[in-house]
Amino acid sequence: MALFIQISPATAEEHHDNNRPVAIAFTKWVTTFPLMEGFWGGDLANKFVGEVFQRQVSQRQADNCYLPAPNCGRIIRLEALYEVQNGDHSFTALIRGGTSGDTGAALLDGTVLFGWRVGAPVHVEFQTIPGTTGCAGAPLGATCFQGTIHVGSAPRD
Repeated sequence: MALFIQISPATAEEHHDNNRPVAIAFTKWVTTFPLMEGFWGGDLANKFVGEVFQRQVSQRQADNCYLPAPNCGRIIRLEALYEVQNGDHSFTALIRGGTSGDTGAALLDGTVLFGWRVGAPVHVEFQTIPGTTGCAGAPLGATCFQGTIHVGSAPRD
């Protein structure tokens, strides 16, 4: 059993949890590939931006799957830059991992390279939501992605 507590980076600082891990819920979509935008913490004013550096689809094909062709039964390797904008607690992370073409679930890991908590490990989980279903706050008809960015403790000097 896991306990999930959503906390913004600003809230962590306000409660003197200066270096405790935080979990940031987000919603994103692709604007013009390779660029992404969205929001975090359930508030459209909290800006998220990103860029896909690499997207490579495996050659394996399946008969039944969650997503429509051409990703059916495939693994999609991803490398991306995620930026969470939050004043003094803004950060940019480089992440790598992949998405299941069958389920739309993704797992990525990386490191904060700029801003708040430089050097901290980052773990991202998200689910692909088809454009026919959509996400609140995303453009109508756009495939969107909802998930969580887990930011670990920054390394000690």
